[in-house]
Amino acid sequence: MARLLLTEFGDPATSVRLDDAPAPKPGPDDVVVEMLAAPLNPADFLLMRGLYGVRPALPAPLGAEGVGRVVAGDAGLVGKRVLILPTMEQGLWADKVVLPRRNVLPIREDADVLQLSMLAVNPATAYQLLRLHGPLEPGSWIAQTAANSAMGRYLITLARRAGLRTLNVVRSPAAAAEVLSAGGDQAVVADDNFRASLKSALAGERLSLILDATGGPVVKDLTRALEDGGTVVTYAFPEGAPRISPADLVFRGITLTGFWLMNWLRTATAAEVTTLYSDLADLVATGELTAPVEATYRLEDYEAAFAHSLTPGRRGKILFTFGE
Repeated sequence: MARLLLTEFGDPATSVRLDDAPAPKPGPDDVVVEMLAAPLNPADFLLMRGLYGVRPALPAPLGAEGVGRVVAGDAGLVGKRVLILPTMEQGLWADKVVLPRRNVLPIREDADVLQLSMLAVNPATAYQLLRLHGPLEPGSWIAQTAANSAMGRYLITLARRAGLRTLNVVRSPAAAAEVLSAGGDQAVVADDNFRASLKSALAGERLSLILDATGGPVVKDLTRALEDGGTVVTYAFPEGAPRISPADLVFRGITLTGFWLMNWLRTATAAEVTTLYSDLADLVATGELTAPVEATYRLEDYEAAFAHSLTPGRRGKILFTFGE
C-alpha cells in the first residue's frame, strides 16, 4: 500500500514521505477501498504545518477527502464507488485504505469522478453556510471573499439556486471576469478603489450575509454595507483576522462567527449526511456543480503536486488520481 505520511509538522516540502507497506488487516466493521481520486486542499497544508483544528499523532497519513471503490468488507458495498467522509480519521492520499464502514457513502457511477472527489469538503461547506445562516429572502445579496476559488464557484452556484445574488470580491480584473462568467452577479476587485466599486455594485442595496475566507481590511469595508443584525462568517484560515469595527458589533448588532464542517459532521444524523451528499452528487452529475481542475498527479509525484498546489495564481484544483 503506497501512501503519503507526515513525519513532522512544518514545511510540506520536507516533512512528508512516500511510504509503502502492507495494508492493515480490516476489522469486522471496516471496508477496504481502492482510491480513484483525491484533491489537495488548503486544509491539508495547514495540517502539515501544525496549524489545523486537528493535530494527529505522528507519523500520520495524509489526505482529507476523496472517492474510491470498495474491494473488500461489507458485501453490499463491494464493487461500488464510494465517497469518503472528511472525518480526518484516515489518510486518503494512498492507493488503498482501510476505513470504518460508517465513513463511506455509496455515490453515483454516472458523475465525473474528479468532481465527485472534491464533493466532501467545499461543496458541503458552501451548502451549510447558506443553510445555517438563512433563510434569506430571494434576491438578497451575499458577499464572499476569495470568490474565484473552487469554494467561490460552489457558493455562486448554490446561491443562485437559492435565488440569492452574489457580490464576489477578487484580487484582479481577470479574476473578476472569471467570476462573472461563472454566474456571479457582481465582481469587485479589492484594490484602492474598493469602497467606491462596492457602493456602485450594490446601487444602494445592503448585504444580508458575508462569507469570508481571506480576512483583513476588506471585511471591514464589506461590513459597512451589511444590514443591521447581519452576519459575517469566517470559514477558512484567513491571512489576517477579519477587521470589524467594535461599533458595528455593539451598535448595529453585527455577528462575527465561524464555521468548520467537521463540527457539523460530528453532530449531524446519518440521514442528514446522506441527504446532503446525495443532493450535491446529483448536481455534479448534471454538470451544474463543478470546479476547474488544473492538473492531476500520481502519488509518487507528490512533490510536484505540492509545489503546483501552492503556486500563487493557480486557476484550478490539483488532484491525485489512482487506478481507473
